[in-house]
Amino acid sequence: MEMTVTDVQRLWGNACAFLKSKSTSLYETFFKGVAALSLEKGELLLGISSEFLADWILDNEEASEQLQEAITYAFGESFRFRFEIGYVAGEDATAGVDSLYDQSLPLVEETPAAVAEESPIAPMASTDGELAGLTRVTAEKCLPENTFENFVVGEENRYAYTAATTAVKSPGMWNPLYIYGGSGMGKTHLIQAVANEMVSQNRKAVIRYVTCEEFLNEYVASLRSKTDFKFRERFRNVDLLLIDDVHFLSGNKTQLQEEFFNTFNSLHNAGKQIILTSDKQPSDIPGLEKRLVSRFQSGMTMQITESTFETRLAILRQVQDSMTCKFPDAVLNFLAARITSNIRPLKSALIRLSVFAAAGMEITVDRAGELLGDLLDKEAEEKNSRLSIHQIQKAVAEYFDLQVRDLTGKARPQKIAEARMIAMYLCRKLTDNTQQDIGAAFGGRTHSTVLHAINQIEQDSHTNEDLKHKISNLQRRLQYS
Repeated sequence: MEMTVTDVQRLWGNACAFLKSKSTSLYETFFKGVAALSLEKGELLLGISSEFLADWILDNEEASEQLQEAITYAFGESFRFRFEIGYVAGEDATAGVDSLYDQSLPLVEETPAAVAEESPIAPMASTDGELAGLTRVTAEKCLPENTFENFVVGEENRYAYTAATTAVKSPGMWNPLYIYGGSGMGKTHLIQAVANEMVSQNRKAVIRYVTCEEFLNEYVASLRSKTDFKFRERFRNVDLLLIDDVHFLSGNKTQLQEEFFNTFNSLHNAGKQIILTSDKQPSDIPGLEKRLVSRFQSGMTMQITESTFETRLAILRQVQDSMTCKFPDAVLNFLAARITSNIRPLKSALIRLSVFAAAGMEITVDRAGELLGDLLDKEAEEKNSRLSIHQIQKAVAEYFDLQVRDLTGKARPQKIAEARMIAMYLCRKLTDNTQQDIGAAFGGRTHSTVLHAINQIEQDSHTNEDLKHKISNLQRRLQYS
């Protein structure tokens, strides 16, 4: 079946009416923003705003089944469907067709006036051409939601954000701009925001965004097809080059590093802006050639650290603004306090709760804890693995109204001695440090002293309820602070 874009959009309105009749809340939360793009070779292409929403629909059995059922109803037969990221529907696609939905009626063939006069898909700024009023808002391979306006700025990323905006205003001032930090800290969002902002200011700008792995794959493919000259032209004749995850250069990739070095030099010498991201500083990437380390460090290096509670809360509120359901502040505060590893599981938790809220469930803090039990347990485990001896010493010292130097010093009053032994016990239980490491951090005490403290606390906690309570409180503080 071949259809024009207008026909596809019209029939998609019927599919949306079907979905809305099944569950208004589910439709408003997840399907309202989906747009029909084309129907070719038995496959319906659907535009959606983000990869996260697409994954949720595909992974949720009820949602994907309802979508397939709606397609069959509206189009008269079953088609495969596929999502393309970077599109957004404007006016509700069910406008003018809500009353047409009736499972006993045949597919509506006449275009309702409201739909015929105005496409349900909202026009957006683009560099990639138009499709029946729908246009791409992004630079190539970049997500439309990754903009400076949508980037939540906190103390942990403020300087990286400033450097990124400067790269748009004054390209080449800091060259390269190297941003590093852990997974899910916002590095990709920030550099794609640079690309999207630059393309909005200059439609003729040549911008190339790839991951380092994609750079490798394209290079290998060019060697096999003997088109390496085209590869060099693709990556060297640009105004802005953005490479994600350059730590992928690590290891024995001599030829790739050579090509990367030459590409870097060509762009740098031409004054073209280069932006790189990694999970490590250049000098910490194993196997990276010294000349590349030197090049990477020659510009501006910025770190993004773990997000603060305030930033996580602001991100949750931003995500909630795009939803129809609203959660109590206590629930948002709970999530921001408990999910600290990175932004992805934080957003995932809110989306998961919205599914239950859409089904009519009241979401309280206790209910959120029950529904997100597996995710929260994983967060606690990861939190433990990230704890340092100093963090534990500081928490124990504050709990007992002491100074860290009291725990690491030689004084042995009862209050200090108990706190010191508890701190040693928690360091062994909540970190991967050896007894020798712990002893060294507590004023050079021997591993046998640490072992004695651990055994003593374990033994006493079985019979001493007060001690057991102190340990439990400290663990909660350390895991969920």
